[in-house]
Amino acid sequence: MSTTRRFAAVLVAAGCSVVVPGRALASGFLTDQFGSDHGSAAQGNAYAVYFNPAAMAGAASTDITVDTVVAARSVTFNRTGPLSPGIAAGTAGSDATNPVYTSANTGQATLFNVLGAPFVGSVLDFGGSKFRLGIASYIPFGGQVTWDKRQQFANYPLAPGAYDGPQRWASISAQTSSLYGTIAGAYRFEGLHLGIGASLSVIRTGVIDVRARNLTGTDDVIAANGGLGEGRSYLNVDGVQVGASGGLYWEPSSKLHFGASYTSAPSFGTMRLKGTFKDLQGQPTAAGQNPEINKSVDLLQAYPDVIRVGATWRVVPEAELRLEVTWQRWSQFQNQCIVATGTSCNLGPNGSSSSSNVILNLPRNWQDTVRVRLGGAYWVQPQTEVFGSFAYESSPVANKDQDPLLFDSTRLSGTLGVRYAFTPHLFGSLAYTYTYFVPVTVTNSAYGGYAQPSNSPNENGSYSQELYVFDGAVSYVF
Repeated sequence: MSTTRRFAAVLVAAGCSVVVPGRALASGFLTDQFGSDHGSAAQGNAYAVYFNPAAMAGAASTDITVDTVVAARSVTFNRTGPLSPGIAAGTAGSDATNPVYTSANTGQATLFNVLGAPFVGSVLDFGGSKFRLGIASYIPFGGQVTWDKRQQFANYPLAPGAYDGPQRWASISAQTSSLYGTIAGAYRFEGLHLGIGASLSVIRTGVIDVRARNLTGTDDVIAANGGLGEGRSYLNVDGVQVGASGGLYWEPSSKLHFGASYTSAPSFGTMRLKGTFKDLQGQPTAAGQNPEINKSVDLLQAYPDVIRVGATWRVVPEAELRLEVTWQRWSQFQNQCIVATGTSCNLGPNGSSSSSNVILNLPRNWQDTVRVRLGGAYWVQPQTEVFGSFAYESSPVANKDQDPLLFDSTRLSGTLGVRYAFTPHLFGSLAYTYTYFVPVTVTNSAYGGYAQPSNSPNENGSYSQELYVFDGAVSYVF
């Protein structure tokens, strides 16, 4: 095929990727599970556009890949005390002693969500030259949550909000995604068996969040005068960022390949997402109207930059070992701060702010994580590859900072898959990954201890989670 036709094919694939809708699929934000065991810093294929642009130098020819990830996520949260009442005992309608308050705010919350995310990417070899051009679209950060309802509280007049579950102060429903459009280039120094590469991405990030909220930042469902005290908040923001990556790829022999890459955070630090924030309170005023905040706002938050190193070793012609280590700098994700449009987030050590521009802050205080994946592949026939791996990933969240929306813990994952060559040019793959999250019990939740505008109800209780991921891909190589 001519170089012109190859380039046209790449552009067609990239154009299709832009219009494919999708939602990302796991807890936290970094959900780059497309490619399964074939997505790494040391493998030269279409996934290298994201994982390590330099590894495109190891691609033997043009590669067009369409990949779909489908995941089912199961979470259980059993909320317990200490809770966060704002009304003192003995006050009319006292939450601290009211059984309605206790039953509305404790008990089990569950969800089972099935979600999907696409990857479409291409690597062009320019007819076997030393240059490689890559282009791809994908969603490496994201998530979507919808919690089950508690039917025993349907149409319950004393605490109607309890229908949304005891986790509602942290999450009723939410979705976030960062859609990347990436162009990457690589060059191969043949004599050194070395590749270098870099990429530039345009990113669109959006966040929608619905949760229970009252003006005091507590979990009161009954006001001091005995009326309804629980309200709802709604955040809808989005924005466009840029990001970049760079890497190295080295083949010291035909059997041994190494790769290393650095991927920046969106906006190279704090991103600013613009939109609206609505906060409708449950207790009517003397005039009989529910007080409502409806403002144009910015959400300030920071995602991690990521460092990856990987290696593959073809032990014998029929078998290969694969190793990858990933460092995610989640220590940059300290707050999710909602501010008046165009202003900054100035916070004291206890989460307080002297500025009226800070409307609401959600302290996160996450920490860096490490992921280690060890796997291998065996070709039972030249056209049939069976692969598998085991992975360990540390938790970005300390126990005191856990909440139902962003619950995460130490992860243990296992993957099994197969890749089959239907023709010398057409390949298909299917993989399944099961991820077990080590259960966590929280008794020292930090949220109720912050000052306004950073305080929110404590999220003490027991957390558990499982994730089931299916990845399917079709690749055309020529």
